Amino acid sequence: MKKFIFILILSAIAFYGHGQYVSEGGRFSVDNIRGCAPFKITITSTSLVVGANCTPCNMDYLGNNTTQQNLLTFTYTNPGTYRMSVNYPNSGPDFLNVTVDNNIQPPFEVYTCSGSQVSLKITDQTYDQYFVDFGDGSPLLPIIKSNNQVAQYTYGSATPVTIKVNGKKNNAANNCSSKNVSFTPVATLPIPQITQLTAVDASTLKLDFAQPVNVQYKLEMATNTQGFVQLQSLYGVATTTITNLNLDNNYYCFRLSSYDPCNFQNNYSQTICSHKLSVTPQNGKNRIDWPTNTIGVSNVDIKRNNTLYQNINTGIKIFFDDIDVVCRTDYCYQLISNYSWNGKSVSLTKCGKAFSSNIPPTITNATSVVESEGVKISWIQPPLFTAANYSLLKATGTGSFNFYDNSLVTNYQDKAFTVGADQCYKINYVDNCDNRSLNTNPICPIQLAGELSDENKVTLTWNAYTGWNLGVKSYQILKYDQSGNLIGTIDRGLNLSYSETDVDLANQVVFFKIVAKPNEVTLASSESNQIELAKPVNLFFPTAFTPDRKGPTANETFKVQGQFIKKMELSIFDRWGAVVFYTEKGEAWDGFQNGQPMPISTYVWVANVTDVSGKTYKRSGTVVLMRK
Repeated sequence: MKKFIFILILSAIAFYGHGQYVSEGGRFSVDNIRGCAPFKITITSTSLVVGANCTPCNMDYLGNNTTQQNLLTFTYTNPGTYRMSVNYPNSGPDFLNVTVDNNIQPPFEVYTCSGSQVSLKITDQTYDQYFVDFGDGSPLLPIIKSNNQVAQYTYGSATPVTIKVNGKKNNAANNCSSKNVSFTPVATLPIPQITQLTAVDASTLKLDFAQPVNVQYKLEMATNTQGFVQLQSLYGVATTTITNLNLDNNYYCFRLSSYDPCNFQNNYSQTICSHKLSVTPQNGKNRIDWPTNTIGVSNVDIKRNNTLYQNINTGIKIFFDDIDVVCRTDYCYQLISNYSWNGKSVSLTKCGKAFSSNIPPTITNATSVVESEGVKISWIQPPLFTAANYSLLKATGTGSFNFYDNSLVTNYQDKAFTVGADQCYKINYVDNCDNRSLNTNPICPIQLAGELSDENKVTLTWNAYTGWNLGVKSYQILKYDQSGNLIGTIDRGLNLSYSETDVDLANQVVFFKIVAKPNEVTLASSESNQIELAKPVNLFFPTAFTPDRKGPTANETFKVQGQFIKKMELSIFDRWGAVVFYTEKGEAWDGFQNGQPMPISTYVWVANVTDVSGKTYKRSGTVVLMRK
């Protein structure tokens, strides 16, 4: 009842204060001298002084010498101060100042309280007096301009209303427009819902939340394990930014309360926390740590290089070891904590370059092929490890292995390799992490040697091949003719030598090569150098003969014979150098010349031989002719 009486008294003061405003000369009056645009003014009397005759009068409302006769009503459309006048025919003009204000809708905030209450705060300072219409038919509530322009009201139901507030200046018409706000009373304030906490940078967090209309929030923050302190009051927004933080060294937790200014109560939300994220590259992995308060967290998403990488299906874990990394590669991580009430906390992005100090596996299989120009070595790179480059070491005889050359690929040709020099190799490599593998076991190419006996029998020897993890399964001898055609394959098991048991009379020139077969069937064979063996003609001849023509007895003729002879010219000379016999058809000499027996003596023979390979030989000797 006191509130209602107070309102009536103020309303009466306002009403009677707006009766009549008299001109400076006292000859006319108006209903108002101040108001908001558009402002309508009415001259209520033009004859306040006896003898002031206004039939007709000229009215100049704008003070710019624009007059109209007997115009008693005028509407100002533009704000400003005007000096209006009424010009009387018999006594001249009389004046009055008129003020037209900007028509400002006064801003105000409406705060929802429980128990169908509302708290209102007028934030405007434009006017000298404000009028509040709570929208349910109750009388207007006047509020005098001050530093505490607040009011509270209790509604009788939860029916939606429109609250209106307008203002007026002193000695002004109450014609300024009102600002209108829709409002619905509630029995209980809603619990705030935080939707997302996002780390913007190392010093800034952004909080997003659902903001009901006309509810004031209080934001509280806790640093690490400390208690909550009030940080901000929030109204009419759905997001806020918190600055001057240190996310590299701290994590921060937040909660919102819907604040009831009528009853001074708080209704708290769930708590959401940021992460103190760090990425620490360790040997063969990146360690990700994110100390935080895990209460309410159901699972954590880990994004790597902007792509979802892992989901940790527990909210209590605050570290992760990423072992799926390649050294010398940059990886960037971001965490998203998913809360059971659908809130999310998004961390900063932190990066680290992976490294590894692990020694890469040793190369275990290498194959060598001895070629006409040196030797070619190829090897198998261990899987899952990429080599930046390979280093070859070389040793000769019993000498030590020393660095020899580099290779960027898994093969190398050493043109300086010399057959017979007993040369071996080792290989290591540097991986992409700058780690060097151990050396391989010695890789010793097969070196083949061969010789011929006096009877043109072949003997081959070779060294054991080393370079395969599981060793050699068997050796094969490949035999080629002079045209390069394969004419024989001889399996030798693990033997390192071979001797022919029968002389090959069909091929004077033969080529041999050793092929080592590995126990691992996926590996290529190793091959030795190829050797050429050219068998000599090996002439056979008697040193004496007895040509008596008395029957088929031994040594009755002299003949030079041999293997692989294509052509032979045979000449026989006596002691004085005269030719006593000549043939190019391989005939034998029977000791006669022109049908006459030659005397007992020692004769000289000379043979010019061409073998099947085209080589020529000159051989000579003596033979004793004897008679019985």
